[in-house]
Amino acid sequence: MSLTKVDFFDLRYDHRQKAPVLFLKDMEKELYLPIWIGELEASSIELAVDNKIPPRPLTHDLMSTILGQLGVHVSRVVIDRLESSTYYAKLYLDSDGRTLEVDCRPTDAIALALRRNVKIYVSEELMCNIKFVELAPEAGEDVNSAEDEPQSGPEPQLDLDASPETFKEFLRQISPSDFREN
Repeated sequence: MSLTKVDFFDLRYDHRQKAPVLFLKDMEKELYLPIWIGELEASSIELAVDNKIPPRPLTHDLMSTILGQLGVHVSRVVIDRLESSTYYAKLYLDSDGRTLEVDCRPTDAIALALRRNVKIYVSEELMCNIKFVELAPEAGEDVNSAEDEPQSGPEPQLDLDASPETFKEFLRQISPSDFREN
């Protein structure tokens, strides 16, 4: 399986779906893969991104501590497929000279990867079959606005030379169904 390295880019909130959206960025092609996630997973990922330590360990902190104390190294995370609007991932664990492949949710894998500074990959096959979001180069600012209502209408289209305001409008119009396999 051919893989593409991605980096965590941002967490945003989709007011239309009332859910957080995790964005992974393909560094070579400047493409962003959105993954709609749950509130608890978003909180855990946000803590890892901000390098904040909760007063008591959360599940992903506990997992990281257990793996570290057992001498198990997380070598990589691979998001390898999408089935019925659900992404699937694998954790690759190195222990005592052998590699273990563990099925997991992408959010758990990403939360752990961010805590352990582990590389995240997406399969090329998955990337070829997903509608990625392309950001205009100057669109690095926050693209959500709580007071704006989402628009309905035809499938959203984005001009690659769009202004930040145009991109904000585009993000308000997209939904998880826009990213399903053909």
